[in-house]
Amino acid sequence: MTEGRLRVSTEDLHTAGVGLRTVATEFEGLDKLLDAYDRRTVGHKLLQERLQEFSDGWNDNREKMIEEIKGLGEVAKTAGEAYTQIDDELYKALVGDKNGKSDKGGKGGKGGKSKTGKDQK
Repeated sequence: MTEGRLRVSTEDLHTAGVGLRTVATEFEGLDKLLDAYDRRTVGHKLLQERLQEFSDGWNDNREKMIEEIKGLGEVAKTAGEAYTQIDDELYKALVGDKNGKSDKGGKGGKGGKSKTGKDQK
């Protein structure tokens, strides 16, 4: 990274946001997995009790992780959209587009490369 400059790939930010939200959704479904193990499945009462203790503690921590992951995913997605919108507006200001539209008819805020074809700076 060049000192004093920030380079951002809006496409990567958007992709990360979607991916993190997918991870959070997968974590939400894991609560049923450990609950499915009973004494017959595990084969030993003490082992099943330890698995249940782990499951209970894991559920508490998992919920916290899910909220953090969802929040980070939303921040990444929103940041990508904001950078794209700023770049679109700067492009229009520099080019003097009178219609308020980019030369590609882009909608802005959907992630991806900027109107200049480069990642955001």
